[in-house]
Amino acid sequence: MKAKQHDITQIVQSIDSVFYAVIFLLLLCQSLTVGAVNKAMTKKVNQDLAQYKVFESLTVASEINHSSYVTIGADASCDFNSAVDSIQAAIDSGAEEVRVASNGTYQNNLRVENKSIVIRGGFVDCVAAHANQQVYNDLTVIDGSAAAEPVIYFAGSVITQQSSLENLKLTGGTSIAPHFGGGVSVELASLKLYLLRVIIEDNSGVSGAGIMINSGLDEEAVETSIIGRDVLITNNMSISVGGGIHCVGRANLILNGMSLISNNQANIGGGVALRHGCSLSMYSENFTDSLNSIAGLYKNQSQSNGGGAYLFNGSNLYMFGQRMCGETGCMGSGKVAVTVRNNSAGLSPFLEGNGGGFYLAQSGEQNFFYANGLIMYDNSARENGGAGFLSTNAQVIIERQLGACWNQDRCNSIIANSSGTESGAGGAFYVLNRGELTIKQSYLQLNRADHGTAVFADGEEAEVYIESSIFSDNGDEGSDDFSDIGVVSAFNGASIDIKHSTLVDNNLTSSVFNVGESDESSLKILNSIVHDPSSGNLFGPDNGLLDVSCVITHEDTSFNGDQVVVIDPDFVDRTGNDFHLKPESFAIDMCADVIMSQPLDVDADIVGWDDPTKLNLAGPFDAGADETYINDVIFIDGF
Repeated sequence: MKAKQHDITQIVQSIDSVFYAVIFLLLLCQSLTVGAVNKAMTKKVNQDLAQYKVFESLTVASEINHSSYVTIGADASCDFNSAVDSIQAAIDSGAEEVRVASNGTYQNNLRVENKSIVIRGGFVDCVAAHANQQVYNDLTVIDGSAAAEPVIYFAGSVITQQSSLENLKLTGGTSIAPHFGGGVSVELASLKLYLLRVIIEDNSGVSGAGIMINSGLDEEAVETSIIGRDVLITNNMSISVGGGIHCVGRANLILNGMSLISNNQANIGGGVALRHGCSLSMYSENFTDSLNSIAGLYKNQSQSNGGGAYLFNGSNLYMFGQRMCGETGCMGSGKVAVTVRNNSAGLSPFLEGNGGGFYLAQSGEQNFFYANGLIMYDNSARENGGAGFLSTNAQVIIERQLGACWNQDRCNSIIANSSGTESGAGGAFYVLNRGELTIKQSYLQLNRADHGTAVFADGEEAEVYIESSIFSDNGDEGSDDFSDIGVVSAFNGASIDIKHSTLVDNNLTSSVFNVGESDESSLKILNSIVHDPSSGNLFGPDNGLLDVSCVITHEDTSFNGDQVVVIDPDFVDRTGNDFHLKPESFAIDMCADVIMSQPLDVDADIVGWDDPTKLNLAGPFDAGADETYINDVIFIDGF
């Protein structure tokens, strides 16, 4: 009997090998269709790469050998004596490059208008400057506290200029009208500004205390871009908008390496404020000469909305923690996460306080946030949206790309965010009228709120799409003055669509889901696992439109569904938060296909692998966020 069973298994495997190939081709076609949606992302990466290649060619010290340069410092080898002359005198000398020795003292406010200039610090003295011997972790300090002006002010739109700043620390600048921007101010300048190992610290003013960019609107608009690697914008304070960066107009900012925007404060947009079409891309890669070990938005605060970032009227924020490749090369490493961490919104009790990590404001043009390889940790909002707040005409996409990630299991981790010191909704995300939130291949854990510990959608056409994600340990049974009602909630016409996801062992005070009754709100959950007995029933007594199909759950009395199975899903290590499926799990090959935006599970494995040791219940697709290949004998060697 065993031999006969072995023969049958071989036959089944032979037939299935052809079937797998067909399934793979179908999934490939589906992924190509999805790829059409990602053309805009590919275009963005290619645009960033083109500009970054120019940056690399102009800022790598070994390649820089300007024939026209001058030195300034405190020794006899210097062309300019820092005790008598300012860096401005060196700039105005007509040289292409100014090499600034660290043995001098520079209390200067610099102005660069209709001119290209390279200013490089990191030289011990002028002997080293003449020899072009730069020390990568030696940052020459330029102190702008001598006047109520920015440390460096760029202007002029006659022709496009290229300027570079290297190995500098810009501090003490103050922005007041008409020159806003404390550290760096770019005012209607047609400029490509390159920054390498630059710290912008302890500047203050009205707007854009760290960096202010005004590229103009309509007929005043000019082309402005800032491209940098290992740029730290920290401890700057604005009394208005954009503590770290304030960008107005269709300027483009690209930050690579371990660039960090941290400990900045503002009324709105503590870390970053992007307005009227401005775009910021952040890539994470730890170079040997990087200045720190964290990349992203960290410990920024706002008196009102947008602790980490504030986006308004057609602005874009891209955060790439995975390696992104295009036609001419790659950026980022995939080895280090990009972070939105410990940011907070709503310090003032008299103002709104939404969006601890980011706030996408109601706008005429769509605001857009995209991230992969992301850690969103311990962000908080006094009102709603601990990690993020999406208002009308806002779109957020958090997903995993194929390829390496800083953590192969938990590539996107949205953890321990909270909303509402008195009453708040959306511990991780709050989605308002006509906002669109897409979460894929992500872990959402330990988030807290009164309503919607992980996600709260509110209002007409507010849409949430969740795919291949895991929700666990959200809520804590109403402790610490949180109500902990619902992991995911939809009210006042909002809709939520959940596919191939796992919700397990949350700690709520009501039910897993809350869907507003009779208000056209809806929730769809397909091909998923909701095994959460510590949170009560799946649904409360009164709900809007529900669509539940092919779900493993802990109860089936609170709703009507199709192909609902009450059974333990058999996770590998439930107490250890390992929610992959055991070989004997009933979830394996339980479900038929459903249309996904990206046919990948939480580990970026292709969904729909047909396990030859299992009889399909409705199809070859596993329920939940994990598509297990544990019984794969054909590709077990990784081929």
